[in-house]
Amino acid sequence: FLIKNKIIKFLIGSSQVTSFFRCSEAVFGFLPSNVEDSLSNLIMYNAFPVEAKFDSQGPIKSTWINVKSHFINWVKYIFILGSYSSIMMAYDYEPFPKEEGPALRDINLLTGFSYQQLINNLLMATMFQIYLTTFGFGINFITSLCGLQLIPFMLNPIFESSSVSDFWGKRWNLVVHGLLKRGVYKPVRSKYSRLAASTATFIASGVFHEWLLSIVFYSDSEDGSCSPICYSPGYGRNTLFFVWNSILIGLEYAIGGAAIFQLCRKHLPITLVSLMVASTALPTVHWFTNDYVRSDYFRDAGIGFPLIIRMTDE
Repeated sequence: FLIKNKIIKFLIGSSQVTSFFRCSEAVFGFLPSNVEDSLSNLIMYNAFPVEAKFDSQGPIKSTWINVKSHFINWVKYIFILGSYSSIMMAYDYEPFPKEEGPALRDINLLTGFSYQQLINNLLMATMFQIYLTTFGFGINFITSLCGLQLIPFMLNPIFESSSVSDFWGKRWNLVVHGLLKRGVYKPVRSKYSRLAASTATFIASGVFHEWLLSIVFYSDSEDGSCSPICYSPGYGRNTLFFVWNSILIGLEYAIGGAAIFQLCRKHLPITLVSLMVASTALPTVHWFTNDYVRSDYFRDAGIGFPLIIRMTDE
């Protein structure tokens, strides 16, 4: 059957990769705590593409307080996302259009350090954060109605991270983080250094996202040809973005304990510290977001959200 909506394609591709990493964590013996306590726990864990919480008694049950909290946050973020998307849509998701092409060979390192590109990248990174946060609250609301608690998706990484490792390890997309940690990092770390393990994890994440591009932007015409809205992604850019971040993690391992960084974390407002952390990767964000910005991905993603759309340029 033919699926054209790119968000649905994205979710289908994500579920396939989720299955792969869950097989990896099971093979190497790094399943989450209490999942192996019983067959029912194992079935429950693998039945959901997201991660349920477990304790010694089995899946942790949700309460009506959880249901209410997730519902309120979900509705709030639906309107936040709609408002933010409406503004970004008015500028075609690039307030400062760039000339850089979509292919890997088109990357110009100097472009990422221009103030125009830095603004574009911060705005798009924030948009991805809002999308994932909204999706997370929605999934948490639905599953809490079914009586289950899930781990959170996002914990405001762009504006509350104290370090690069805090950003990627404790705040950004915690569902995927958990899969990569147990399915890649821990197996590699059991035999090699933490730098080798973190590098392998970021490369795996890059390959994971390249795979998603191949699913999301697969030809949407029945005969395999390219329709007017078809888009050919620039493979390799996602992986390069994650390699850059693995270098940042390596630098944190090497110099993150220096007095200057400790003083910053201790005395500066957390929002300022977090933006300084985000700025280390900000010049490369468009390596990751470029294909989503320049295609019709966000047009498909906006279906169902309250949007204000400009009907004419006059």
